[in-house]
Amino acid sequence: MEQKSFFQRLKENPFSWLFTGELFFLTLNSLFLIVVLVTIISFITSFFIKDFEDPSGKALVLSPAGPIVEQVAGSDDPFDVIRGQGPSELYVGDLLEVLESAAKDERVRDIVLRLDNIEGTGQAVLYDVGNALLKVKDSGKNIIAIGDSYGRSGYYLASFANEVIMDPDGYIFIDGFGRSRLYFKAFLDKLKIDFNIFRVGTFKSAVEPYLRNDMSQAAKEANLAYLDVLWDSWKNVVSKNRRLNPQDIQYLTDNADEVASKSKKGLAHALLSYGLIDNLLSRREQREYLLSKFGESEDKETFSQISGFQYFQLVQSEKEVNKSDNEIAVIVARGTIVDGTQPPGTIGGDSTSNLIKEAHENKNIKAIVLRVDSGGGGVFASELIRQELVAAKEKGIKIIASMGNVAASGGYWISANAHEIWASHNTITGSIGIFGIVPTFDRALNEIGINSDGVKTSSVDLSGNVAQPLDPALSRLMQQEINYGYERFLKLVSEARNMSTQEVNKIAQGRVWAGSTALELGLVDNLGNLEEAIERAATLAEIDEYTTYYPSQGLDWRQQLLESFSSALKSFIPEIIRRNIILKESINSLKEIDTFNDPKGMYVRCENCVI
Repeated sequence: MEQKSFFQRLKENPFSWLFTGELFFLTLNSLFLIVVLVTIISFITSFFIKDFEDPSGKALVLSPAGPIVEQVAGSDDPFDVIRGQGPSELYVGDLLEVLESAAKDERVRDIVLRLDNIEGTGQAVLYDVGNALLKVKDSGKNIIAIGDSYGRSGYYLASFANEVIMDPDGYIFIDGFGRSRLYFKAFLDKLKIDFNIFRVGTFKSAVEPYLRNDMSQAAKEANLAYLDVLWDSWKNVVSKNRRLNPQDIQYLTDNADEVASKSKKGLAHALLSYGLIDNLLSRREQREYLLSKFGESEDKETFSQISGFQYFQLVQSEKEVNKSDNEIAVIVARGTIVDGTQPPGTIGGDSTSNLIKEAHENKNIKAIVLRVDSGGGGVFASELIRQELVAAKEKGIKIIASMGNVAASGGYWISANAHEIWASHNTITGSIGIFGIVPTFDRALNEIGINSDGVKTSSVDLSGNVAQPLDPALSRLMQQEINYGYERFLKLVSEARNMSTQEVNKIAQGRVWAGSTALELGLVDNLGNLEEAIERAATLAEIDEYTTYYPSQGLDWRQQLLESFSSALKSFIPEIIRRNIILKESINSLKEIDTFNDPKGMYVRCENCVI
């Protein structure tokens, strides 16, 4: 019998909808479409009908809602909210553009920094933002840093201010740089889960949490070597800004309790006496102070100000469009290198190589700058990206690898074949090594009465069945592949850097280096930021006029929906949970398992590159 449509039945019986849910869903879908259309139209028209804020006589307030990053992540995992990796990140390029414009803008005289939320910002990014703040300060502008308390990242930037203000009940959390991880061997033994590990490199410690209950001496030695370089850089910058000696910062870090005990008014007053703070004001006093300096806003709600976002919109509206047939593609590779297509914030072997392919197939592209902020990932995905860069190079396109906070292991693999490699002296790089990992659960399954058995037509089991012990032949094969992969890595670097494999091997072995040390070792060509790397790319391409072009992997509607959901969910999750280190570390470790998706189980990853 022919099925009648809803509208046919409605015509025959106007009350039929009362007995079905069809009209309800039809109405719901229609309302949803109307809301989406209204939102899109409102968003578009807001750019054309909204008057831009005039910054004259107002304080420019820069208050990042989260870490400052090379690329804002497009997460498809709601657990990222708990892990502190929601969509509140701030793109460093936008912030640097705001600061560069403010330094030249006669309408901007004062800048207020609120830096409570930027912990997690990488040291190379902080270095670039600090230099931009220094240029603003040198241009005669006044910078005020104001806040309840300061973390290490926040205080680093606050030290560039003319005046640093803190709440009397606040603190400055300066504890130097450290590196710690959770180790699972005893836990895995209790669960009777085996992680079959294959690796090359004395310092390739990425797999240690599955093999040990503590950090090896080799890992401690390597970690401390590059952490000392970063810490010395931090102390030198902050002490210079605050007219102290680096030794003063070290003494405070080592003897915070002693320094605080000398003050009868608490830690904040001790920090004031020590010279790290210029004034102690409560939140109410801070508001009154800013009101006295800048006057009331038009709505009488706060002091006269323009937000960083409003100023950024103004800058964009006033920017002259520079058109040129010469383009430099800046491709950002941030996050773990994973097989397949991935959203921003993760480097997909397919998605990132497609961006490079898109760039070198564009006849206007004269150079490519690969901006790397990655501790590596899968060998297969890393090789896909490297091959696409080689294809661009073979077309005569100049390639510069510009290293950000981290460009180690797989991050170095994809950078190696560039015409030149540029790094920050705070970049964490190197970690030239390789490992494989195959978990098996046969003992755990046997413990609960589950056994795996069967027959096969060959004497060797290469399936890697996780319900059975790893075949010894497969173990030998895996180790042979890892050995081959390491030799391949050495050869790749030696050819690209004009070094012998023996020379590379001495500085490889999975060891991590700070950027300034990597320059001395010949792993990078120069020290400089992204802007300088772009200028160098233009020089190599022999072009005077050019525009920069940022190919990017956009989020699909599902990822955007999940990102919106994560943003909403964030407000419902107690802060104590988001700040729970053990919970975050545990979720990070579980999340990490998803990134081990290399087809052959081979990885060039630096797990000791997070500080």
